[in-house]
Amino acid sequence: MLPSLLLLPMMVLQAPAPLPVVDAKDLPKAPRGPMVPHRPDPGAEAGILGETRQGARKGPSIPALQLPAGSVRVTDKIPDMSGRRAYAIEVPAGGKVKVQVVEGRKAWFRVLAVNAWGQDEPGLLQNRIPTGEPQATYENPTKATRTIYFIVDTQDANMIGEPYTIDVIRG
Repeated sequence: MLPSLLLLPMMVLQAPAPLPVVDAKDLPKAPRGPMVPHRPDPGAEAGILGETRQGARKGPSIPALQLPAGSVRVTDKIPDMSGRRAYAIEVPAGGKVKVQVVEGRKAWFRVLAVNAWGQDEPGLLQNRIPTGEPQATYENPTKATRTIYFIVDTQDANMIGEPYTIDVIRG
C-alpha cells in the first residue's frame, strides 16, 4: 500500500496540461474553405427537411474557420441547415495533426479531413478506414507547409445549434 501512495505524486506531476479552450466565435474566418467533398450525406432523409439539407450542402465550397497554431480545444455549435463546419489548419512539413470530437453527442458526428479540392491526398488516406470515433488525422509527407481542412459533419438532419467540442492535437 505504501509504495503505491509514494507513486501518486509522480503520476500527478506527469499528467498532461489541459488544452487551451477557444470559442469558435473568436476564431477568424479562413481565406477560403474546401470544395464540397463528394461523399454520401449520412443525414440524408426523404421529405422537405432532407431536401432543405441537401440544398444547403450544395455549393462550390464550405466556409471555414482558421485554427490557431498549437494544440487547442474548440467549442462550437452546428451553424446552419447544412449540418457541417469546416476548419482550416496549417501543417508544417513532416507535421501531424489530429482532430476529434470529444464532447457533445459524439455518435451523431463524423470528422472528415480533405485538401482544398475536397479530396483525399497522401497523408489523409488512413481516414478512409472507419475507427468508430469521430476523428481524422493528417501527416504531412511533403517538404512544404500544407493547408488541410477538417470538416465536422452531422449524421442526423436538423442539428442546427447542436453543441460539440473538438480537440486539435498537433504532433
